[in-house]
Formats: sequence, structure tokens, C-alpha cells
Amino acid sequence: MESGLESAGEPQGEEGAETLTVELEGIVAHAVRIDPPQVRVDLYDRAGVLQFTADYRAIEGQKPSVAWTLFQPAAAGEPAAAAASGALEVEVDELPTLDGAVTGAALIHAQVSRADSSEAYDNWGCDLLPGAYNGVISCGTKGGCCDVHDACFATYGCNAGSWTRPWDYAWQCSAICNAGAVACFTSLHPGPSECCWLGNCGQPR
Repeated sequence: MESGLESAGEPQGEEGAETLTVELEGIVAHAVRIDPPQVRVDLYDRAGVLQFTADYRAIEGQKPSVAWTLFQPAAAGEPAAAAASGALEVEVDELPTLDGAVTGAALIHAQVSRADSSEAYDNWGCDLLPGAYNGVISCGTKGGCCDVHDACFATYGCNAGSWTRPWDYAWQCSAICNAGAVACFTSLHPGPSECCWLGNCGQPR
């Protein structure tokens, strides 16, 4: 697991399923390997209200994929209503480990929850919500994933809206840039972002 992710429990059997609960800043992630071709991650707030789900599947003869749903804010005890959803094919050889799936879900949640905001966040390093998911940081083992994603966005003229409205952008934005970022965050460890050597992490490009 990335430095800064505080494990709230080791993978354990739950009716025969492997599970992992991880505490992020302000969010509790619960991952479960439902059966060999599926891993599901649910993100809850501190009150136990469902915020986001990511469902990784591997179907024989197809690329692994992740389908996600972002939920509207709801009061504790109230049912969650979907605010946005989407899916990506992911270039990986197999489904991620549970901690990799949590990291990927945290990335997607951070991106899609801001996709339609007016916030500009094309900064050096990793553009995640301030203080959130602090285990996925520019100078950790996933920082290089952010550099590749930023460069891909620049090449194809993409922005954050491509996460929730892929049809409004060049197909490469979703199929190459965003899917590649998910694959990197779930399965690869390219090392720190170049901003760590440049000393400009978080500064506008």
C-alpha cells in the first residue's frame, strides 16, 4: 500500500471472499474480491454514506474493465442516488490487488467528483483533491502516473470533463489517457513525479 494509506484491516475472509478496508482522509474504502473475475470498491464518508463505487471485472476474451458510479450527497440512512457513472477498459494483464483497486478507485473518484467544476487544476505533479487520498502523492511510487496522464491530456487536448463526458472529447482522452492512468494507479509503480526534482509540485503548469 502507498505511504499515507492507513490500513484499517488486512484482507480477510467474508463468507469466503477476500476483503480489505482502508481508511483514507475523510473516506473509508471497502474492497472485496467477489469471485475470481471481479473486485468491487465502495467509498463511504465518515457517517457511513456511500459516495462512490468502482467495479473491476475480467471477462474471458475481453480486456479488464472498471465501471464506476458517483453518488449524490445524501443524509445518513438515506438511499444514495447516482449522480454520474461511466466505464473504462483497462490495459492490465489481470485484475488489481485489493489495495491497487482502492488506489484506482480513489483516483477515479477524485477526478470525476471535480470533472464538472470550474476548478483549474493542471498543476505539476498529482492533481488530487486537497488533503484527500494522501497515499497517492506526487513524490510517492505513483507520481510518475500523473506525469504520463498530464502529458497525454496535453497531446490530445483533453481536460477533466473527459472522465464523465468522453463523447465530447477525442477518443484518446478516455481510451488512452484516463484508462492508462487507472491501469498505472492500480498496477504500476513508476516512481515519483518529475516535479519532485524540479521542486514545483502543485504549481500551475
